[in-house]
Amino acid sequence: MRATMPSDADTGTRRLKAIMFTDIKGYSTMMGVDEARTVRLVTEHREHVRAALAIHGGQEHETIGDAFVVLFDSVVNAVHCGMDIQQRLRARNAGLPPADQVWVRIGIHLGDIIMQGDGIYGDGVNLAARVESKANPGGICITEQVFLQIDGKIDVHVEAMGRTELKNIRNPPRLYRIDVLGEQARPASRRVAFGLGAAALAIAAIGAAGWWNVHSGTGAPPLPAATPPATPAFRAAVSPLPGAPPAGVVARPATQEQDAIDVALAPAVTAAAAPAAPAAPAAPAAPAEPAAKRTQGHGKVRPRPDGSRIRPAIVVD
Repeated sequence: MRATMPSDADTGTRRLKAIMFTDIKGYSTMMGVDEARTVRLVTEHREHVRAALAIHGGQEHETIGDAFVVLFDSVVNAVHCGMDIQQRLRARNAGLPPADQVWVRIGIHLGDIIMQGDGIYGDGVNLAARVESKANPGGICITEQVFLQIDGKIDVHVEAMGRTELKNIRNPPRLYRIDVLGEQARPASRRVAFGLGAAALAIAAIGAAGWWNVHSGTGAPPLPAATPPATPAFRAAVSPLPGAPPAGVVARPATQEQDAIDVALAPAVTAAAAPAAPAAPAAPAAPAEPAAKRTQGHGKVRPRPDGSRIRPAIVVD
């Protein structure tokens, strides 16, 4: 008995496709606040998306509320289309109040899907839907499969996100964000972390350079040059006499602390600066007696009144 293979009508047809998912940031909240305005904004948004799809060969598979599901035969075309959509919406948002602006997230994945009737199925479809939630409003998030296909073909800046947990995805791929001009700012914590990391690297580089200068014998690291005051008021350390200041007195900027020191030291400095008085002539020394006339002798020990005894003084003949 020959086994029969299931037909495409039963199992669907497998295709390798670039899958794009889009949705509007805060759509449910917008609808709860003002339904009529939200419907108008969604309609305008669809016009911009469909205009880009027509240019880049996107096949609109399904539209659910604010979301688009689009298939592409080319990964490069899918990424170009996503960038075109964001640029169109950015131009639309310019000058509008925040309540009338539309910010869209876009996710793109390359995967094997099953196409059956009007539906598409498979892990590739689920993965593309999860990737879209990782995009910034006004930005695009792609999987590693997409990145490998566009690398070297599209001139864009891509930020690696690494492996990110995705709901109900058993083996999530590495994700990347495409830097789209005009996307909403990322969370402040990411920017602060990057700023602190850059500052730490700069400080470490400066410290290493200073250590090398000191320990390699090339000298200590240069100190920043002191900036002099714009118009310094110079005066002498003590009140100057007419003409040049006394010798040894150096002119310097006046400060309050120095004023107190100058008052205390003024007498000593003035005395040091005054000319010294001439020394008095020394008295003539008495002529020395001939050595023959100087003799020493010892007399008898005489008692003192208190009972102690003294030795007689030197007697000169």
